Amino acid sequence: MLEPNYRLRTDSENVAARVIEGEAIMIHLGTGVYYSMDRAGATMWTLLDSGHSLEETARILSERYGEGFDRVLGDVQMLAVRLVEEGLALPDAERAAGDRPAVDGGSPEVPYETPRLERYDDLGALLALDPPLPGLRDVPWSEE
Repeated sequence: MLEPNYRLRTDSENVAARVIEGEAIMIHLGTGVYYSMDRAGATMWTLLDSGHSLEETARILSERYGEGFDRVLGDVQMLAVRLVEEGLALPDAERAAGDRPAVDGGSPEVPYETPRLERYDDLGALLALDPPLPGLRDVPWSEE
């Protein structure tokens, strides 16, 4: 189990991730496996990716959903372990506990559910044929 003060960061070399309409969507570019988390899981991903510790993330989710802190912290710790095991996130001991972006703290429209990481393997073969090249989107192409 990861300690409550543990911080993660996205493995940006191997993972592309976005939160779209309340759903976190991540794809591991090396394996072609993609993942999703919705509701509390999407908020958790946003909080962790912006530098919040597991404990800070659990506290925010607990307050937002009106759920017991101990339950939420356990859920956050278990899901964080899975994110590291799947290669989506890396430990970030150097990340400072300073200013972090605010996350919408509005009241959710649905009750708290234990966040789950959904795994989809069906793109692996397709990506093996034509793997995306991260970083190319930032290369300024010149016309000759």
